[in-house]
Amino acid sequence: MRLTFMAGVATVVSLSGVALVPSMMQAQPGGGVAPACEIDQNSPKELTLLSLKLQTARSATAPDARKKVLREIMKELDTKPERFAKNPAGYNLSLVQALTIWGVEPGLADAPARSELGFVTNPTASYDIIANMDVAYKAIVAALPVCTADIAAMRMNEVWLAATKAALDASNSGKLDSAEYFAKRSMMMSATNPYPHYVLASVANARKDRANAIMHWKHVVKYAADDTTYRDLKSSSMYYAAMSQLEEAQEKTGDEQKAVAREAADGFKTMLATNPDNPDAPNLLNAWADALTMAKDTALIPTVYTPLLTQATATDIALTTGGVIATRANKSEDALKLFQAAAKVNPFNRDALRNVAAAHYGKDQFAMMFDPTRKLVEIDPNNYDGWMLFAYAAQGLAKAAQTAKKPVEVKAWTDSLVKYQTFAEALPVKVDITSFDRRKDMATLVITLEQVAPAVGQYPVTIEFLDIAGAVVSTVTEASGPIKKGETKTVTLKATGAGIMGYRYKALR
Repeated sequence: MRLTFMAGVATVVSLSGVALVPSMMQAQPGGGVAPACEIDQNSPKELTLLSLKLQTARSATAPDARKKVLREIMKELDTKPERFAKNPAGYNLSLVQALTIWGVEPGLADAPARSELGFVTNPTASYDIIANMDVAYKAIVAALPVCTADIAAMRMNEVWLAATKAALDASNSGKLDSAEYFAKRSMMMSATNPYPHYVLASVANARKDRANAIMHWKHVVKYAADDTTYRDLKSSSMYYAAMSQLEEAQEKTGDEQKAVAREAADGFKTMLATNPDNPDAPNLLNAWADALTMAKDTALIPTVYTPLLTQATATDIALTTGGVIATRANKSEDALKLFQAAAKVNPFNRDALRNVAAAHYGKDQFAMMFDPTRKLVEIDPNNYDGWMLFAYAAQGLAKAAQTAKKPVEVKAWTDSLVKYQTFAEALPVKVDITSFDRRKDMATLVITLEQVAPAVGQYPVTIEFLDIAGAVVSTVTEASGPIKKGETKTVTLKATGAGIMGYRYKALR
């Protein structure tokens, strides 16, 4: 999977001055407001001077000038730290502010020598900037617990942003080790942000470590919560987690399989409840039903498709998928309603029309097969199964007439059976629809032709792509020969234009 960094998602905090004060006071249960987070950077006086130097460092455009001031700040913080013992929050805030500038200094290692930063004690030891920022943030919260929420926001600063972007860029480039490294550094700054967990899930998934991938996808869902900023990230994580759990369930047996499958089913259910108009709804419906079947919760399968019947925005594809699920669950009444609803939403949905006719056949409603079958062969005239539906309907009516002892009707329907079967068998070339992919401004139809007649066939395939009213949006013609008897050939036809919902083609003779 490819990850995308969304600019603007981070709250980049850059503090200056003597106090850190939240922009809004938090309401307290029972009334009142929470006390403000105030960090004194004026005591001792050395902190006041450091605050001025920090402003100088921020405004410096020349790297050497900026580094010179930063080293002076670090030296001051490193010399006689006991001076700051009475104000640990102020001391650590000044340290964090300086390290935030150091942390994005071009060309600086993640853990340079202490002397490079300006420390005078233990100069040759390495100093991990992010690790020490984490320590300083924790020290501020320990000294002033009221600042917990403000410090959580401050952690998502420029250094966090750089680590997170590096993790996403590495993941997008397939550099798994680097992606993992930077994601973990991002988490040191903010462990509850969804992005590093998404990267780690991607890394684990690429390494076939399904358990860790699922764990991190769940963390994404948890930490994204209801924040619309992370809506797409949360949605994709829910999908990947549920699909991975379904795959995991397939590899297990007994109670373990049921437990994992139920969890997967809950994931698909939540996704559809959260976004019933999800464009991937048909796949989610199928996966949900598969998970329930694996969990031995087949009694719950109607809960998968029933909402579609009252969902005004349900697509014909989702309704058809629901009908197939109902058919597999032996819910023939439900299946017929769903297929009929799909054909009503889109009169040119070939699968819906075919399934309406087949559902009537399964219920011995043979006379009701003719209307949907007639519409079916109008758009798909070289489909053998379509013409055979007429034959099956006639056969059923002939048997019914025989039972009712109506010889005239028996002969008429038997003649119809022979007529339609003969016509189907006489098709010189059979057409099977391999796939039909509809997009906003384009559609792709893939068909397979099978030459039946002894002669070599060569057919120009002309497809009319239709809108919901049956108007032609685009016409595409592709050559399809030569094809010898028994051979097949796949033809792909692409059309551009808005609102394509169906197709029809001229009979191939």
